[in-house]
Amino acid sequence: MRWHVISAVFSRNVKQYFSGVLGYLFIVVFVMVCAILTFSAQFFADNLSNLDQLSKGFPALLLVFIPAITMNVWADEKRQGTDAILFTLPATDFEIMLGKYLAVAAVYTIALLFSATQLVALSFIGQPDWGVVISTYIGYWLAGLTLISIGMFASSMTSIVSVAFVVGALLCAIPVYIGNFFVNTPRFFGQFFRTQVATGEDGVELAAVSAPGYMGLEQFGLDWNLQDFTIGLIPLSNVLYFVSIIAFMLYLNLVVISKRHWSRGQQASLAGQFAIRIVSLAIALIAINFMVGRLSSSLMARVDMTAGRLYTLDETTLATLKSAREEGRPVEIQAFVSRDVPRSYASTKKQFTGLLRQFQYFGGSNVDVRFVDVLPNSNEETQAKRLGIEPRADRSEVGGRVVEQDVYLGARVSSTQDDAVLPFVDSDSSIEYQLTHSIATTTDADRKITLGIVDTDTFFGGPEIEGRRVPWAYNETLSYLKTQFRIKNIPQDDLQAYVASEPAEGEEAEEPRTAPDVLLVADPSSLSEPNTGDLVKYMQAGNPVVFLADPLPFYWTSRNPLNIGVLNAPKQPRLSQRSPYTQVLSSTFAPKADNGTCSQILNALGIEWNNGRVAWSLFDPHPNFKGAWIDQTGQATWPEYFGPYENAFVFVKNRGDHKAFNAESSVSGGLKELLFFYPGSVRQSSDSKLSFTPLVTLSKKSGTTDWEQLTEVPTQMSQSFDPRTGRITRNEQKRPSQITGEDLRVLNPAPAAYIDDAEHVLAAHIKGDADGSVNAIIIADMDFVSELYFEQIAEDGLGQKLDNVAFLQNAIEVLAGEEAFVALRNRRPAPRTLVYIEKETEKYREDRAKTQEAIEKKIRDQLETEQGKLDEEAAKIEGDQSLSFFEKLQRTSQEASDAQRRFSLKKERLDRDLKIQIDQLRSEEQNNIRRTEGFVKMLAIAFAPLPAFLLGCLVFMYRSTNERIQIKASRRVK
Repeated sequence: MRWHVISAVFSRNVKQYFSGVLGYLFIVVFVMVCAILTFSAQFFADNLSNLDQLSKGFPALLLVFIPAITMNVWADEKRQGTDAILFTLPATDFEIMLGKYLAVAAVYTIALLFSATQLVALSFIGQPDWGVVISTYIGYWLAGLTLISIGMFASSMTSIVSVAFVVGALLCAIPVYIGNFFVNTPRFFGQFFRTQVATGEDGVELAAVSAPGYMGLEQFGLDWNLQDFTIGLIPLSNVLYFVSIIAFMLYLNLVVISKRHWSRGQQASLAGQFAIRIVSLAIALIAINFMVGRLSSSLMARVDMTAGRLYTLDETTLATLKSAREEGRPVEIQAFVSRDVPRSYASTKKQFTGLLRQFQYFGGSNVDVRFVDVLPNSNEETQAKRLGIEPRADRSEVGGRVVEQDVYLGARVSSTQDDAVLPFVDSDSSIEYQLTHSIATTTDADRKITLGIVDTDTFFGGPEIEGRRVPWAYNETLSYLKTQFRIKNIPQDDLQAYVASEPAEGEEAEEPRTAPDVLLVADPSSLSEPNTGDLVKYMQAGNPVVFLADPLPFYWTSRNPLNIGVLNAPKQPRLSQRSPYTQVLSSTFAPKADNGTCSQILNALGIEWNNGRVAWSLFDPHPNFKGAWIDQTGQATWPEYFGPYENAFVFVKNRGDHKAFNAESSVSGGLKELLFFYPGSVRQSSDSKLSFTPLVTLSKKSGTTDWEQLTEVPTQMSQSFDPRTGRITRNEQKRPSQITGEDLRVLNPAPAAYIDDAEHVLAAHIKGDADGSVNAIIIADMDFVSELYFEQIAEDGLGQKLDNVAFLQNAIEVLAGEEAFVALRNRRPAPRTLVYIEKETEKYREDRAKTQEAIEKKIRDQLETEQGKLDEEAAKIEGDQSLSFFEKLQRTSQEASDAQRRFSLKKERLDRDLKIQIDQLRSEEQNNIRRTEGFVKMLAIAFAPLPAFLLGCLVFMYRSTNERIQIKASRRVK
């Protein structure tokens, strides 16, 4: 190849393209359409600073743009007859073709570079991952170069420009849509698929697995090979896919333009020869792609461009995939993913699908991944539910309206050994961890951890009623733990069977039962005396134990319609046998050991824990967070008798000089933020010889509150009329409890004046120096993984930020000796959100909240005024000495009735006005948000094509000026 010849052809064609306005017009239109696709409505709905929306429509955009810039390459030369002159030049056909290809590629590259102006707006409103942006543009560039080779081939087949455009678009549509075509119409191509189908009673397919291996039919599609680039990966196999098509189509192009050299007598024989060459080249390229696809998984021929190396699989994952492959245990993964998800799940969906593609890539032919697109009320939705994939109900505001939808982000992992179901993947734990752990446990059943859960009054494993476990206050956490561990419920009376005991005289000693890998004891203070002793022996034998010790548990679910307050706290006595709630609130009728102080267990652990003292903190990283206590009517409020919500909720995270999480421990090192509810605190005893490692610690802006300051027996006010004196009196009475004799309520704990300048430890790892000694983790709260926790994060959208469930799971796995998986769970991507839009939205919501609060206060004041009038009327009647007893009684009754009616009407009108005004405020808030988004979109779309437009204007003016200067004055029009 002679590069000076190629460069001459290249220069001629590039100048020809930009000689008129049409070239610049095409670029301006291309850039503007890119901006419109990028800043679509879904872009703002997802709230992610990326090019995902452009990536979805980019292949379709190329179907129009690429044929438009390639249709003139050969067809216009033939139409004008300049091709004959071109081919008489001292240049080979290949050099001419390559020069033209590079020229069109340069034009496309220039257009693509101009489209990068939209990144200015993207960086202004958000924090994009520039590594992902670069890899995405590399994918766009390769996709465009691929379709250019196809468009040039279409242009070489005709001398009519319009026909070249149509044929080019049709040929380019083959790689663009072939993947979707095969995926969406598998019924018509069943012979190409290996399916494993289980049919339910109603005929619904329960499982179906697509063709295995690297070269599935959908992987012939351009969009499939572009996807990896759009998530931040540059894979060798995908690059080879694009290069292979370019090489193949350029060879076809060369064959077509070289046909003029064929003599008439040899046309048929030469056509046959070239047909064989074309087929051979196609087979060779397919074989090369197949081999590279197989080898690249072991060579790890992929570059991860993401900032946090999100798709660089951990060594544990790679070892798990390698082990499954070497042992000949194929893995099949069916991923059920909703087509459209709310913005709170958009990032999770992207990471989930991206990691699945990595698992398929590095697993090679041993890992088969199938994506199932789930739509509402579809067969796929029924199939997902049959397989145990659980949707997550989401209520989001869209355009001022509350939209409810079921979100599916789950998977079924199966092998020849076992099956595992991930009902729903979320940010509570790493997606890579969940997939790796499922593959490890399904291909090696012995690797699955057995978690024993002791039945205490808390019933962490759910109470047993009529022989079956029923959902209880820890149901969501328990459901998740069941997907990761083998759960074994242990009645507390059975603890003695797991410890060695002295046999009676003349009897043989019984071997203790095989202990679970880890034992979970929630609320150890509720254990009876003998069971506490058995637990201490079990622990001192070296068996790992997780303790959840809570001085003020709220495990009685927040949907409790009885509203009976605090129950079964360590300070309270156990329920009596006569109570109707003992079946779900008492695990035994024996008295609590050590009056609920856990002194035997604490002595064995070498720690101190006060069963009647809660810890609190002034730190509040979420000032807009409002505690919610969702009652049976669906209202989300925080009861005043549970104290101020800012004192009930304890947020913990690293900040400044204070390191809340112990970075040296695998249990806490990767945690970001936790939320506790009236937790306790622990500290090491002065005479302890065990190792005490704090895991979670509050800052010095914290303190503790004792039980006596925290609770009270509530009173109720009653009003009575004395017929002898005619006086109305108010009485304050203690309400009798239906459960414990003292229906306790929480008061206002933790005043700032009681800051004790101490760092309170909320969780610690206690371990002996020698093998076979104590190995336990104690967490001084139970509600942090209860239904109350999930209700808070659902109500206030904190799910993406908190690691509560991950913290508990870390504790279990570290105690079980499976620390390799803990690092996987702690890998979480930093959210790349639209920061500017979020700030503006927060302002609008803050203004709306302040206005709403003022309106509500005004209405409350009016209601209090009406109540005052009612009391004033009653006082006037009572103080009127001219009235007899019966007249007072009659007027009091009448006035009370009239006043109550007026009060009710007034309250009804004010409530109605309040609802109308709140609706108006919400509508105004949504309109402001939409206006902000629309303004940003308008500026972004307007600015994106501006540089290309201005450059075109400058070039046009420059050429016009030069033409005028070069024309002789005598030839100019006067």
